[in-house]
Amino acid sequence: MKRAVYALSLAYVILFTWAWIDTVNASMDAAGRGMALGFMTIGIAVTALFVIPALIMALNNKALKWALGLALTPAALLILAMMSSVV
Repeated sequence: MKRAVYALSLAYVILFTWAWIDTVNASMDAAGRGMALGFMTIGIAVTALFVIPALIMALNNKALKWALGLALTPAALLILAMMSSVV
């Protein structure tokens, strides 16, 4: 479970790095780029709110099930947000 927490954390870093590079290189006006970077900042903050405690718990080998649950929460929130926007 410890490796899963690390893998999810690395996946979040890769995802946000890719999104930032894609936003900076996109051909959009300044307002659109600012809005995209603002939403990305909110996403990074929410993700960090859950992943940092999960990493601390995983590093200390404490409550690994809770750590995995915390690490999975941002992905679950993203899927829930995508599903609610479709309906």
